Amino acid sequence: MAAIFWLSVIKAPGLRFSDHWFWDNIDKFGHALAYAALCTSGCWSFRSMSKEKKTSSVQILSISCFSFFYGLSIELLQHFLPHRSFDLFDILANAVGVSLGAVVFARFFR
Repeated sequence: MAAIFWLSVIKAPGLRFSDHWFWDNIDKFGHALAYAALCTSGCWSFRSMSKEKKTSSVQILSISCFSFFYGLSIELLQHFLPHRSFDLFDILANAVGVSLGAVVFARFFR
């Protein structure tokens, strides 16, 4: 969580590879990957702390919601930072990552 927060509030370097939509939005893959890792590690932590070494669907859903709202709050914070900006596609990428992380965890670790 701390790494995501730090990377989300620092002044980002102006990287511009080309005028192609793919390279202009390559950071969305990073968003999805970071939030998939956040959700998966949160689920893993709950599983590790559980006496039965299991994670319920409610716990996975709760961690997924927390992860999504964490990303949403950071995106709202970026609106007020002079060197960052609010982006709906970042929120969408975060949601895709959280969903992917929850599905991967549920599929492989339940």
